Amino acid sequence: MANRRRETRREAELSYLQTSNRRCILKMARTEFCKGKRKFSKHMLTPNTYTNDFKYFKEKYAESMERMFAAVSDLYAEHWNDYFHPALFKDENESWESAFRNTHKKYLEALRIKDVRKVLELACGRGGVTDVLAENTSGEVLGIDISRSQLSHTNRFKRPNLRFKHHDIMKVDELGEMFDAILLMDADCYLPDKRLAVEKIAKVMNPGARFLLLGWCKQDGLNSMQEELVLHPFMKYWAIPSLETPENYKKYFDQNDFRIIEITDLNNQVKRNWEFGYEAALKSIKKLSFKDLPRLIWTGMKLGSDGIGIIKEQFPAAIYIKVGYDVGFLRYTYFLVEKK
Repeated sequence: MANRRRETRREAELSYLQTSNRRCILKMARTEFCKGKRKFSKHMLTPNTYTNDFKYFKEKYAESMERMFAAVSDLYAEHWNDYFHPALFKDENESWESAFRNTHKKYLEALRIKDVRKVLELACGRGGVTDVLAENTSGEVLGIDISRSQLSHTNRFKRPNLRFKHHDIMKVDELGEMFDAILLMDADCYLPDKRLAVEKIAKVMNPGARFLLLGWCKQDGLNSMQEELVLHPFMKYWAIPSLETPENYKKYFDQNDFRIIEITDLNNQVKRNWEFGYEAALKSIKKLSFKDLPRLIWTGMKLGSDGIGIIKEQFPAAIYIKVGYDVGFLRYTYFLVEKK
């Protein structure tokens, strides 16, 4: 009888403990859920995590460009040679050599390069396209870039009508020269103030001069979440402070006395470039070995503690860029305008 009472008491105690444990667990779960809600709400109300990066890129534009291209110029050249810009493909069977040749021909004709006396390439980089410009005109050709590391590769070009200069696009009106044709390819995205840049470019153009811009734009009408998820990661990796829309560029041209000749979305024609960049990034990661480390470390260490990080970030950047173009958020846009 006594044993029976003890068993009944133990069962009651066990039942009480189980009930208490369930209550504690439920209480803990509710507490953690509420904490999670608060954290989630706080996160949703927190400014974009990339905001400080973009602010830095805008305020320290020259420094950001110098550091980034000092780190990645040679890496890019391994895959793209002298042309850090997309080739336009007529179809899937066209070779890279043919695509680049036809792309350059199209741009030269748009600028009426044979008939001009003075040509300016903005953000000329390593000088490959600038040399093509000089080869196809008897006029004077000037290439400017903000990156000294990029310009260090231009010494190999010796044409008598070709020269290079370290200069900032945002101060192009301080060159003290006027031009009949100006080319800007794939570098507008880095500029801290696109509207002001167009205004200053207009000041160094003769009446009737043409300006050809190949721009990295964002799709009109994107919401903040779409931009943060797809565009902002690669913008951070590439030190890009902002992306402009084609519509805003049209406004800037109108405001600065330009006549718009042509605006064309080139996404379909440059698709193979992003596929190539994506595949090259994957292959590089797959083949990356300890043999590559000394070269990467040496390049990175020359830039300080974050140099290697800049190099490493180029691999995910290539992936995000392809995603941006695949979903249509990035628009590679051709703008040809003429100064009135």
